[in-house]
Amino acid sequence: MYCQEETKFPVNDSLQFLIDTSNNLTFEYKVKESLEYAIKAANYAHELKNDHYKSEAYYLMAYNYQVIVDYKNAEEYYRKSLHYAEKAEDSLLILWNNNGLGNVFSDGYKDLEASLVYYHKAIDLGKRLNKPEEYMTPIINLAWTYVDTKEFDKAIPYIEEANKLVVENRDIEGYCEVYYLKGRLALSKNDFENSEKFFQEALNIAERHNMLLEESYIYEARAEMYAKKGELGKAYEDIKQFHEYRDKVYNKEKLKQIEIARVSFNVDEYERELQIAQTEKEYQSQMAKNNRTLNIIAVIGLIFLFGTAFFFYVSYRSKKNLSDVLKDKNAQLIEAKAEAEKLTQVKSQFISTVSHELRTPLYGVVGITSLLLEDKDVLDRHKKLLGSLKFSGDYLLNLINNVLQISKIESNKVKLAKTPTNLFKLSQNLLNSFEYQAKSKGNELILEVPNELPESLNVDSLRLSEILINLIGNASKFTENGKIWLRIILLNKEKDSIHIRYEVEDNGVGIPEDKKDFVFEKFSQVDRESNNVEGTGLGLSIVKNLLEMMDGRVHLESNEGRGTKFYFDLTLEILEEGVELANNEMNNGKAKVYRRILVAEDNKINQIVTKNLLSLIGYDCVIVENGFNAIQMVKKEDFDLILMDLNMPYLNGSEATKRIREFDQKTPIIALTAAELGEVKDDCLEIGMNDLINKPLNKNDLRDIIVKNLLP
Repeated sequence: MYCQEETKFPVNDSLQFLIDTSNNLTFEYKVKESLEYAIKAANYAHELKNDHYKSEAYYLMAYNYQVIVDYKNAEEYYRKSLHYAEKAEDSLLILWNNNGLGNVFSDGYKDLEASLVYYHKAIDLGKRLNKPEEYMTPIINLAWTYVDTKEFDKAIPYIEEANKLVVENRDIEGYCEVYYLKGRLALSKNDFENSEKFFQEALNIAERHNMLLEESYIYEARAEMYAKKGELGKAYEDIKQFHEYRDKVYNKEKLKQIEIARVSFNVDEYERELQIAQTEKEYQSQMAKNNRTLNIIAVIGLIFLFGTAFFFYVSYRSKKNLSDVLKDKNAQLIEAKAEAEKLTQVKSQFISTVSHELRTPLYGVVGITSLLLEDKDVLDRHKKLLGSLKFSGDYLLNLINNVLQISKIESNKVKLAKTPTNLFKLSQNLLNSFEYQAKSKGNELILEVPNELPESLNVDSLRLSEILINLIGNASKFTENGKIWLRIILLNKEKDSIHIRYEVEDNGVGIPEDKKDFVFEKFSQVDRESNNVEGTGLGLSIVKNLLEMMDGRVHLESNEGRGTKFYFDLTLEILEEGVELANNEMNNGKAKVYRRILVAEDNKINQIVTKNLLSLIGYDCVIVENGFNAIQMVKKEDFDLILMDLNMPYLNGSEATKRIREFDQKTPIIALTAAELGEVKDDCLEIGMNDLINKPLNKNDLRDIIVKNLLP
């Protein structure tokens, strides 16, 4: 832990107050507040160009990030602090930062070899300074590292040395940590009696001195001991205590505020670097003026051969230096661009992977809930609970889809795909999907469509549906016992095109004047006292971005307490009468002839859900657990259609499809996937699949895609 010593450096009272306040707050685990004071100190130290205080401020920032296990930022600021400590020739700060980097590589990156190098640097420096109270901490950390890696024989001499030093220095935190390490050492030998005694001693010290972080990891270690002893009740109680104390240190709201403070400080750092760059530019400009002066002198001094030669030599060297600097800057820019692109790809991959992992269990939740709601034997009071459960599942699914949509828009992966569409039917179906939510809040849904609206228009019905779902959902969220209108207004009609306006209006709580621009930002939510509203604040941002892709713009009219109206204009192509509308031949109820379907799905819950959904819409099915069994079943029996999960053990759905297509070109194969459809569609169609559908499935979508693909 940071401590203040008598220093050879001049003391600035204001800076020292900020440093001391930040330091004291770290002892109280007030990470956000400590970090704010450290950032103020860093900014002030930069203004005064004081390397010693820059190092102290960055050290406190790094330590706070280490406390909240943000090791990437901890490493960054320890290295900055070390840089300024070396410039200031402050040996003690150099020692602290080497110890801090040892913690980062040991606890954060699990790189034992690197952590040992830093710890030994800190210990050697402390011994040269003859300050046992300073090299005591890296010795404890070194012992801790060996215990974590279960190299207990190597840990023993350092634990013994640390025990001697904490006694000599009467260090309370050191006592606690040494007892904790002794407890883990005894536990490694299954010496439960001594292990429990040492953990209790450490816990007594931590509780007396309000050491929240120490209490958390002591409870965790003691829970492991009780579990090994078979005392599961005590182990469970200690795990509960572990989570309780961890939550006190890692408060989610504070972590969010800490991130905001870090971004703000990074902006200040960027502005400082920008100022330096501006200074360098002015310097280069001055250099250019000087070069012109030299040129004039050189022309005047042409009669002097030596002067002319010397001038060209100086000019050549100057230009070469400038050229080298430009090359270095260009290389840095190329590297930064590549890193930014890499981070964007990593973010997109992370979002896609997480969404897949979330969709798979949601299939079970939403699917089984839907099946139970279809069961006539379920009691009405249970149906209300099931309805609430399904609403929660659908809410989570919508949240996943919104995050994916934002990620796709930012990555320029969203492409418009126009299809013949009946806007009246599309709007009617969308309003019907909100019927349950409207009834639960006492709202009335009203659709207003002009008679002159053409039957078939060319538009991306999927993106238009996303826009309207977000706007209607937003209106429903902020309206109770009121009305919600969805209107189509005909603005202008020509021979081949039509200009329309969509309006979504409610008579809910409205939006304050100063919040109207704010609502279209990502992750923004308007605080309305009369509503307890949850959500990501992504819906209106998606609406704005999708409309910009469709050459449109969303507009807002609202009066607080008197409702809100969102509207947007579109110009659409009119299609000739008789053009087939998307999906209008597919929603005809159950299948009219007996069909057999093969389902390849490894998840047991998903098997149950899919089988029951197929039964409800009138199909018989055979279920296999992997791609290999699917191939064998297709060779042995005849099926009208195959539902093929993409991710299965032994042989996945893609490989199974390739092999089936070697001997069966006719049977339709539909992919089942929890991944984003746009990411896998091209690959699925290329290997011979006919179509694909997202999990979690619902009865109507499953029926429609089967009817669409069944052979006549």
